[in-house]
Amino acid sequence: MKLFVAIAALVIASVSGASLDSIFRPGFPEGRIINGQPATKGEAPYIVSLKSGSHFCGGSIIDEHWVLTAGHCLIYANFEVVAGLYLRSDQSDVQIRKVNGKQFQFVHELYGGNVGPHDIGLIYIEEAFDLNALSRDGSAPVASIKLPTGQYEQEGSGLLFGWGRDNSGALPNTLQKLDANIIGYTECKAALPSSAPIENVNICTYTAGTTDGACNGDSGGPLIINTPAGAELVGIVSWGYTPCASTRYPSVFTSVSSYQSWIYEKMTAYQI
Repeated sequence: MKLFVAIAALVIASVSGASLDSIFRPGFPEGRIINGQPATKGEAPYIVSLKSGSHFCGGSIIDEHWVLTAGHCLIYANFEVVAGLYLRSDQSDVQIRKVNGKQFQFVHELYGGNVGPHDIGLIYIEEAFDLNALSRDGSAPVASIKLPTGQYEQEGSGLLFGWGRDNSGALPNTLQKLDANIIGYTECKAALPSSAPIENVNICTYTAGTTDGACNGDSGGPLIINTPAGAELVGIVSWGYTPCASTRYPSVFTSVSSYQSWIYEKMTAYQI
């Protein structure tokens, strides 16, 4: 699927007029996946759509009262969180929750507001999601996803989920997924320009020589691994180089395991 992006304020320094660094710039993905395919219904019951009139970011349910997303997604005071969405044309099984006010949103204190590390945020859902609800076919359209347990490797084969435009520019009706090769910070840093604003709290997706791993998916959306004990959320879509449909640089994600203490502290300390 073709990806369009909003250019971030941060610009990569040019080496020469014809260099890659002068062509490609870091930016935020706007909710579209390159080269994805339709997911199976119920395959990602933890993904949510953040909407302010229309979809603007993704997120993941980690608890009946909490959604994990990217810090750069938390730009509106009021918006909706839509869970259980698979077909955009069918909202029969969705759960819609309203977020009214910045007091329900938590952006990491070290996040600088642009492309870079610490791009993580939490949303408190006042009216808890019903994680026991069943569809007509008996499946569970809404569920939470586990944070990394530390028992399984977080690199290698992963999956990325989101809704995005196809090559015609039209929005697909069906939730999309992408098989992604997850690499760690060291390998990712070596594959990016030396000026790339990443730190060891980032992981990436990357397949050398292709555009598949560049700027994939919804900002704030889930990068997961499937383990013998179930799916684990290992990454949050953060940023990539633009134009994403042609760059062959890695996509950059916030590493969830790097922020688990922060996540638990916020969840434990927050009380209504």
